[in-house]
Amino acid sequence: MRLLRRRGEATTATYAAVLDGVHLWLDVDGPVAVRDDAGRTTELGPAPCDLSGLTAASYDVLAGGALVEIGALPGDPLVRTPLSPDGRTQWELAGDGPLRLHRQEVVASATLEGVDLRDVRLHLRVAAPVGAGGHLLLLDTDDRVRATLPDTTLGVDDLPAGYVGVLRLAVGTEQSWVRVRRRANDLADPHRAVLLPELTGPPGVRLRWNPDGLLALRVLE
Repeated sequence: MRLLRRRGEATTATYAAVLDGVHLWLDVDGPVAVRDDAGRTTELGPAPCDLSGLTAASYDVLAGGALVEIGALPGDPLVRTPLSPDGRTQWELAGDGPLRLHRQEVVASATLEGVDLRDVRLHLRVAAPVGAGGHLLLLDTDDRVRATLPDTTLGVDDLPAGYVGVLRLAVGTEQSWVRVRRRANDLADPHRAVLLPELTGPPGVRLRWNPDGLLALRVLE
């Protein structure tokens, strides 16, 4: 049962979420629209509404031409709205008054499909954008390339000599590369929630996700 009431110029909703990174679920009857900060309105039709064609940074949400109001969104400290299927957009909802949609553009990245530990080497299965190339690169925290590997397997002998600390993983070439990201990126702290294999070394190597869902490794002393 959908709960809906009107109060003056606003429509009150009790539920709103972008569950799959590209559709807005909203418990209102009738067509939904959004209005950007320049006053331009885009009709989306009934919920769930496809957000893939929206390009502005922020929107008010409308139902039947009226602003949609919603209470404070409960949220979950462990999860976040997942990335859009193309990995380039992440939506955030703001409530406790008029419902707002905020769109964040995400830089192009490769997706980690899986990782296995075989024969003391990490074997990464990476889906990279077209043209990114198949080399695995190890970057320091200033994004300087410290090592280039011929494929997406990694052993302790591939590490920069004497390096201790965090290395970021990317695919491509020294001139053009993209970072490796967790699929969907729907956890607020994936490092604490996802177990990844490690190399015992010496030196020890631990794969880890940073808070933005990008893959890195820590080289231990």
